[in-house]
Amino acid sequence: MASILKKISNLFPLFPTKEIELAGIGTNNDKDKKEKEKNLSNYISKIKFVRASVDVNAWKEAISEAEDMYLPFRVSMQRIYQDTILNGHVYACMNRRINLTLLKSFKLCDENGEDTDYKKLFQKKWFYDYLFYALQSQAFGYSLISLGDLVNDEFPEISVIRRQNISPDRLEVAQNIYTPIGEKFLEDPYKDWHVWVPTASELGVSTCGYGYLYKVARYEIILKYILAFNMDAAELFGMPIRIGTTNKTNEDERALFERAVATMGSANYIIKDELDKIELLERNNGSTGGHDIYESLEKRSQQYISKIILGHADAMDSIPGKLGNSQGEDNPIHKALKDTQTTDCHFIKHNINSCLIPKMRALGISIPENICFEFDNDEEKEEFRKKQDQSNQATANIFKTIKDAGGKPDWAYFSERTGINVEEAPEPEPIKPFMQNKELNDKIKNKLNNIYK
Repeated sequence: MASILKKISNLFPLFPTKEIELAGIGTNNDKDKKEKEKNLSNYISKIKFVRASVDVNAWKEAISEAEDMYLPFRVSMQRIYQDTILNGHVYACMNRRINLTLLKSFKLCDENGEDTDYKKLFQKKWFYDYLFYALQSQAFGYSLISLGDLVNDEFPEISVIRRQNISPDRLEVAQNIYTPIGEKFLEDPYKDWHVWVPTASELGVSTCGYGYLYKVARYEIILKYILAFNMDAAELFGMPIRIGTTNKTNEDERALFERAVATMGSANYIIKDELDKIELLERNNGSTGGHDIYESLEKRSQQYISKIILGHADAMDSIPGKLGNSQGEDNPIHKALKDTQTTDCHFIKHNINSCLIPKMRALGISIPENICFEFDNDEEKEEFRKKQDQSNQATANIFKTIKDAGGKPDWAYFSERTGINVEEAPEPEPIKPFMQNKELNDKIKNKLNNIYK
């Protein structure tokens, strides 16, 4: 009976048993309770999250588990995500997207403009860690961020809660995966110390989105197979095969011969009798080799991943001059990255103003109600300046044409039109004719005299 109660208690951590209470398990002192309130990671059981081999069937089963009508879980989905981000191309695309927003400058503003004093509160490492965790929610579907202890208006122990233990549908953190009950992080005593960062649901099945890694995972699974097949092809067709031919029949002598061939290197080897015949066939459809199909499929899969995460197939591997004559803002890659950055900036701005700053106020950090977070729009300012310069250049060309034609431009209007103050140049003094310039004549005369002396 006691063992059954223990099993039930492991599945349902809130289920009380006398044995557990006597052993002191499940009970917390005031310090442990306070640490749990500030960081729900202290509530999660210290059990290793087992990684698993992922295939297309596992990918399909993960969505079924997440969309269960009665007890939805995101465990399988997050297990797939943790395997997906090990792919180098996926990792690079994710970092590129996060950095589009993470490296953007920001400001704290009130109705009178930027307030540099309050901006200093956020120019700390903890805030950039917060931005990183919040931006990760676009990939994983959600993030639950623990602020941790407040020290000198900073959160030096900020961290993210393990996503496999979070139920975004029940808004709970479970002590163990697949536990149907847990601690509700949007309620006391946890709500002030935790920031919930969900994404919008695309299908309406759940209250929270799945993140772009679900779409990416399908192509990453293909890349994983391609890598395995490519390695097999490299071993079979790219490396030389050692063939040892022998007519030895004694088992010990034959084993010794095989051992000698096997230890010559790490390439494949074959032991055969004189009459044995072994062939390695490779399909060739007019290309340089059958391995080309792997390279082609790998490239297409990586392009789909780049398109999903960054908005354009060539966002990671574009070559200058290969996308037509469009440059700068007219370049399709620039437009795709700009759109992605703008979307993420709006997402983060709303989260900080509606969630993070109110929690900072609740914890005692003095931030007035009229202060809000904004990203600097440097590109918009630069674009305005560029258009203004082009307009001023056109106006200057018109005025130059008028002046070259003998007209007298209205420089007051030019200043009003362009904002550039221009003073009319004074009329040049008339040059005296050579014969009427006595001083110059005398000077030349004296030089000539000195020459012919």
